[in-house]
Amino acid sequence: MGLRGVSRKIRWMRRLERHLKKHPNDKVAREILEALKEGRYEWRGKSLHIIPKDVWERMKQEQAQQGG
Repeated sequence: MGLRGVSRKIRWMRRLERHLKKHPNDKVAREILEALKEGRYEWRGKSLHIIPKDVWERMKQEQAQQGG
């Protein structure tokens, strides 16, 4: 957990939700928020990297094939 007792992911999600109330048509913010909720992201240092949906689906299929 971060210094404030809340994870960076949750802080980002809250901030994006506030932003989207003021700017409901912001497609980039909505995509980032959806990715955070779905787990399609990875931290690179302090930077957030969003994994595209098609790549994410391929990764999940590969993991399912290896596991089963």
